[in-house]
Amino acid sequence: MTQQTGGQVHFARGVSIAERTIMPILAAMSLVALVIARVWPVPAVDSGQPTCIMRIATGLPCPGCGMTRSWVHLAHGDVARAFEYNFFGPIGFAIAVVLVVWTAYALLRRIPTSRLLDRVNPRWLVALTVVWLGYSVVRMISLGMGQDYFALVVA
Repeated sequence: MTQQTGGQVHFARGVSIAERTIMPILAAMSLVALVIARVWPVPAVDSGQPTCIMRIATGLPCPGCGMTRSWVHLAHGDVARAFEYNFFGPIGFAIAVVLVVWTAYALLRRIPTSRLLDRVNPRWLVALTVVWLGYSVVRMISLGMGQDYFALVVA
């Protein structure tokens, strides 16, 4: 049974359709990305041309530059190289795995998948985002100055 209030459709328990579907959709997208990272051959990703629009336009890495290569290396067990491509690649990979596992667990146990968000401290997310963006700025500036600390990203 559903109720409609203020233009939003809610299930009888008061959970909106959006609240019920956002986590499974994010988990499905994460699962697809994890599978692609696993099946993508490492030599192909290492020798591939850049696809990042910012990188093509400016020659500088975007905040996500190296993330795909990082995930592919991590999915193939090369943790050290994954961190070299983008320090936040393995962190994002771990978040994707947790999201997939949690959502599968929640769906099997018939508990709301959105409860994962209740366990996440927003301050930690903000702090992680600020550190990621700071790291990205340092990468862009160092590469712009010709330093090779992050040369693997643009190799």
